Amino acid sequence: MRITQAAEELSMVTDAQINPPPGVQAGAVEGTSIGLRSVVGFLIFVELVSGIVQGFYPPLIPHLGSAVHVGGGELNWFSSVQLLAAAVSVPVVAKLGDMYGHRRLLRIAVAGVALGSLLIACSRSFPVMLAGRALQGPLAAWIALEVAIVRDKIGGDTARRSIGLLASALTAGAVIGALVSGPLDTHLGSLRLTLTVPAVLTGLCLLVTVCLIPESRSRATGRIDWAGVTGLATALVLVLLGLSQAAKAGWGSGRTLGPVAAGLVVLAVWVGWERRASEPLVDMRLFVRRAMWPAQVGALLFGVSLFGAQVPLATFLAANPHEAGYGFGLSSQSISYVLALNVLAAVVGAALYGGIARLAGMRGVLPLGLLVIVVSYAWLGFLHSDLWMILVAIPLAGFGTGLLLGGLPAYVSEVAPANQVGIASGTYSTIKVLGGSVASAVFGVLLATSVLSGTKIPALEGYVVVWFACAGTALLGVVTFLAGWATKGARADLSIS
Repeated sequence: MRITQAAEELSMVTDAQINPPPGVQAGAVEGTSIGLRSVVGFLIFVELVSGIVQGFYPPLIPHLGSAVHVGGGELNWFSSVQLLAAAVSVPVVAKLGDMYGHRRLLRIAVAGVALGSLLIACSRSFPVMLAGRALQGPLAAWIALEVAIVRDKIGGDTARRSIGLLASALTAGAVIGALVSGPLDTHLGSLRLTLTVPAVLTGLCLLVTVCLIPESRSRATGRIDWAGVTGLATALVLVLLGLSQAAKAGWGSGRTLGPVAAGLVVLAVWVGWERRASEPLVDMRLFVRRAMWPAQVGALLFGVSLFGAQVPLATFLAANPHEAGYGFGLSSQSISYVLALNVLAAVVGAALYGGIARLAGMRGVLPLGLLVIVVSYAWLGFLHSDLWMILVAIPLAGFGTGLLLGGLPAYVSEVAPANQVGIASGTYSTIKVLGGSVASAVFGVLLATSVLSGTKIPALEGYVVVWFACAGTALLGVVTFLAGWATKGARADLSIS
């Protein structure tokens, strides 16, 4: 959605549509002189910045690697660390917001992202840069907290329209970030100066949340599953630590297999704990429901291509063909334009999802999205020598991604029990990010261990394996849905929904 169109829809959120509490001036937030329409506008600005930050870094990744002297394989940790932090922190931040105030937690989340952005801009080493990325993990929790504030202050159709505007702002921001970061880097001539843009924007968001956003009034009871948080974080850290050793020690080394095995053991214990916990971090009981488990497993497999392929694609486009024997030597500006095709195609796919679902139903649209991803990455695996081949595959993958980004959350909300929609949606998001974080780490190790002799440049075969892995996991997702829907119980659940 264009930003101008979002602004036009925002102007439709009139004060007359809001029913304020008794004694409160119409159109004003209780206890303040700020109009409700203004509050929605401020939240839209915050979510627009969230999208910009999320789309800002991928085109710059090759330049980031050069700045801190890191090879193409190791650069995948730039994505993995942020995804790992998001998977662990987002459920906690959202729950704490319900218990202690959504504005309070939004301030904390924004402050963390702002600090992380500043750390990335100032970093002169890769570990410091990764620390900044870890602090950016709660970025994905912003929209959940913003939606809660909107729901607390506004009701009915106006609330739904406002929430739609938040989602549109996130999408528009991602497009803007992908389009402007590369040209900014090219024209400013300084990567450090370019990286200050997210820090400045998130700093402005912090001012907005401190001064202009009201606190929500509702409070939830309950507790945080700190044992679940610790178990999940420990398991993921151990697995990723083991994978990080593979490039130096080898896949069969005890330094690699030991932490990975320990992480898998902790993960198994964690699953058992989550199944028994009264308020689990991730509700594993949803996987027992026959219409639900295909969506959750499908989300895990979808995360592989959604998050895992971002860094390899950027480094492949930037690779110097005279040194690597592949790639196109694209600048940050050119990579911005190429990756923006993926984002724009995803917007189109998400917009068309509803119409396709009406024609083919959920049984058609979700496998279709995954099949489009299969075709696009299989195409890349076979055809990648000319730029036009890449320009065919990238929007194709984006379109399939858009169908799934629109269809999977809708499917989850339809088949979940009425009193578990929020839990099911949160579990879907967490599982998807977990799949992406592990895939990104595995792909990074693969590219770091498969290099040209005497260099840190990944061999072409490593990229081909990555793309076929994305195609294969998407195909496995298709099989998962078809197998899950073939059961009698799942068909009954689908017909009821």
